[in-house]
Amino acid sequence: MRRMGRIGRSFQLVGQSYRILMKDKELMVLPLLSGLVIIAVVVGVGFGFGFDPERFQDRGAGVYLPMFLMYVVTYTIGIFFQAAVIAGATERMRGGDPTVGSALSAASRRLGSILAWAIVAATVGVIIRAIQDRLGFVGKIIAGLLGAAWSLATFFVVPVLVLEERSIGDSFTRSVSVFKKTWGETVVGGVSLGIAALCAWVTLVAVAGLLAMVAGQVAIVVFAVGAVVLMIFFSALQGVYVASLFRYATDGQADPGFDTALFSQAFVPKKT
Repeated sequence: MRRMGRIGRSFQLVGQSYRILMKDKELMVLPLLSGLVIIAVVVGVGFGFGFDPERFQDRGAGVYLPMFLMYVVTYTIGIFFQAAVIAGATERMRGGDPTVGSALSAASRRLGSILAWAIVAATVGVIIRAIQDRLGFVGKIIAGLLGAAWSLATFFVVPVLVLEERSIGDSFTRSVSVFKKTWGETVVGGVSLGIAALCAWVTLVAVAGLLAMVAGQVAIVVFAVGAVVLMIFFSALQGVYVASLFRYATDGQADPGFDTALFSQAFVPKKT
């Protein structure tokens, strides 16, 4: 069988992830819940503690503690629901029939680890933000490089947290190890999802633009609803893609909905 390029293979893997997601559409409720909870918490904290947006623009040292706390809260919520999506997708790939309840239950069992990881991620996030704020143009470059490296190194931390019993340090090490094994598909798959999302957003903007010529209010509603649907859909699809890559990279197994040949090519041992 003729070997496929990474780009073509990744597009197929994304397409097959889509088919898995269509088997369990209820998993798309989880990103919606995540967004609603984050908005409610941010708004509630803002009103409750007199949040002043200008305070975050002065870049004084006093801004970093509330920023850290906000990061911890929002990261915990986001990671929790992402873990639920991954748990649900993995349950499907293991032959089960996941529900929103079973996915949330799986994530709840690892809530302590999720909170601990959110604290670590928030700490790194604040450090990167401080570098960006205080070192000018050079700081922006350094922060960008550090942020990219951190994102790649921690790409598989959430599936490790929710699917394996490991400490925070071991989870990070495990994520780096799996990333090294799957770096091609991880990076190219992310680009593939990005291209698909871009095409969807361009289509939505075009449709809304055409509607605006004849019915302005309808166009606004269509764009708002479409934007929410796209954000929810691609967030859930990303979770399924990560879960499928992690499962095969660690267990050597693929869901019946996936082409085993594609995975075999994706994880050919690298020559040293």
